[in-house]
Amino acid sequence: MRLIGLSAQYRSNASRRMPARHWGVLEPYLKAIRAVGGVPVILPPMEEDRLEAALARLDGVVLTGGGDPDPALYGEEPIPELGEVCVERDRQEVFIARWAAEKGLPLLGICRGMQVAAVALGGSLHQDLARSGFRQVEHYQDSGPPALSHSVRLLKNGVLSELFGERFRVNSYHHQAVKALPAGLEPLAEAPDGVLEAAELSDHPFYLLVQWHPELLPDHWGLFGRLVGASG
Repeated sequence: MRLIGLSAQYRSNASRRMPARHWGVLEPYLKAIRAVGGVPVILPPMEEDRLEAALARLDGVVLTGGGDPDPALYGEEPIPELGEVCVERDRQEVFIARWAAEKGLPLLGICRGMQVAAVALGGSLHQDLARSGFRQVEHYQDSGPPALSHSVRLLKNGVLSELFGERFRVNSYHHQAVKALPAGLEPLAEAPDGVLEAAELSDHPFYLLVQWHPELLPDHWGLFGRLVGASG
């Protein structure tokens, strides 16, 4: 069995009876990893030395979706369209993204996870796609799974073409996206309006970033299968 870490998502559900914050992951991530033979391990925020010790015991890691990364991470001031940020989560996921890149730990970044990894390695984000002029394609769909939003065009053959062919459709639940890719990250796919939909880190066993949510699409669980396979 391969141990696959998942970065925890923050939920503010404190009440008078239970005055505590909630850290966890949505069930579809757990289902996807279990379906391909992995064992999910949730990673809540912790001290860097403890996190590093935990990562050293894992076979792979998933940076999950969620809220907006703090634009201070890439040297920008926040715009009015920016959503809620969580400094604790940002700090932990930036550490994970850099550690995995340096140590060769297989990593799958999903939606926010793609954005955080790109920023951690030196890239930047569109804080809001509509504000940046991307209005031709729906990137924040109202419909839940299994509904799909838009097509994706591959820029390079590889794991995506092997799993899905040359052109396929994805779901879309984001208002931010990667603006500038850092050195080492190669673009793999884009939406019809040019928004980056996937990238990978060159010279790495498996470091794949996707902008959609494959955990919600059983037909896309092959991405988790490739993560688990790379961990071997």
